[in-house]
Amino acid sequence: MVGREVFETAVHRFRTHPVQTALTLAGLVVGTAAIIIIVALGLTGRTFVMNQIEGVGSHLVWASYEGTVTAGVSRTTEDQITDGDVKAIEARSDLFSGVTPLVELHGTVSVLSKAADVAVLGTTPNYTSVRKNVRILRGRFLDEDDVLQRSKVCVVSTALYKELFGNEGPPLLLAGEGRGEGSSDRTLRTLGMTFHVVGEFDKPVDTMGQGEVTPYSIFIPVTVAWFYTPTRRVDTVFAEAREFSEIPHAAATVEELLRDRHHQGSVFKVKTMTTVIRVARTISFGLIAAFIVAAAVSVVVGGVGIMNILLASVEQRTREIGVRMSVGARRSDILRQFLLEALMLGAIGSMIGVAVGLGLPLLLRPFIQSVLIRVSGLSALLAFLFSCAVTLIFGVVPAYRAANLNPTEALHYE
Repeated sequence: MVGREVFETAVHRFRTHPVQTALTLAGLVVGTAAIIIIVALGLTGRTFVMNQIEGVGSHLVWASYEGTVTAGVSRTTEDQITDGDVKAIEARSDLFSGVTPLVELHGTVSVLSKAADVAVLGTTPNYTSVRKNVRILRGRFLDEDDVLQRSKVCVVSTALYKELFGNEGPPLLLAGEGRGEGSSDRTLRTLGMTFHVVGEFDKPVDTMGQGEVTPYSIFIPVTVAWFYTPTRRVDTVFAEAREFSEIPHAAATVEELLRDRHHQGSVFKVKTMTTVIRVARTISFGLIAAFIVAAAVSVVVGGVGIMNILLASVEQRTREIGVRMSVGARRSDILRQFLLEALMLGAIGSMIGVAVGLGLPLLLRPFIQSVLIRVSGLSALLAFLFSCAVTLIFGVVPAYRAANLNPTEALHYE
């Protein structure tokens, strides 16, 4: 039997048994679509997590002073990070695109006639570009003039801003506007000083309470914060590495600079986001792999269904097979016919599954704007090939059984 006749026979078989064929394909369609959708979910989830990490600085290196120890005994002499250390790190412009200091102070502010604790954070204008955990909602952030002129201005967290001023009011002081005492009608008093409010901010990424920014926080120029720390102390220095691959070297450089510039025994903790990023990538890859295996089970179940229908087909068509073999059909023709039927079932089911698997995420894209839904064309191709391979493998048993029927016995089969 030539190839075209084999193909036409297989198509005729599917047309005469449409319900049986559809039920057989159901498991294959679901399995193939599930593989593609799971990969899309995994890629989308990984992109979302990486964007969250990027939101707090994936290239970030930060260092803080932990204490001074000599011969196992803690010393009382402080040897903290200073403005000079920040400038030394800034000098390594080959490694770092930006460096910003942070001075952490604690004050109180009157909120609704009650004293509330507030985190007072002294920093420089490039804090927002290096640290990436501040988004300006109203007004502006600190600028170079604020730092140089030691302006008593502040940028207030949105929770504190609403408690103090509500949601209404005239615009805040913008960059380039006057800086006199009457430049802004909104003021906040803490640490014995009155600060003019020039901006309102919130955090673009929820850090679950971790980090220096709290619900009640204000940013002030670092030069003003140094009024309270005569040694020009810096509690944390943040540096943004130019290349992700250079982060380990950048961290080692920061540690070496601090060690060389301070007394022996001074302990500095240098941290990066590389470990968090690697763990996130490993976990996301592991979850995708686990879910793909689970979806592949559906494809295997679909393959079992195809094997079952073909075995039943061999049973029903025993006499037909005997007739064909008696008029000259070879065993290889019978084998090829049943393998082709299995492959056609697999290809049809796989194509429908690919259409569903790619179509569903693409249809959801216009309705979900907050997250970019990613679809992998490679996953669709691999899912299609895997499903076809499974059906072909499961079609071998019924095809082999049909090809090995005895023609004489098959002709007398009732």
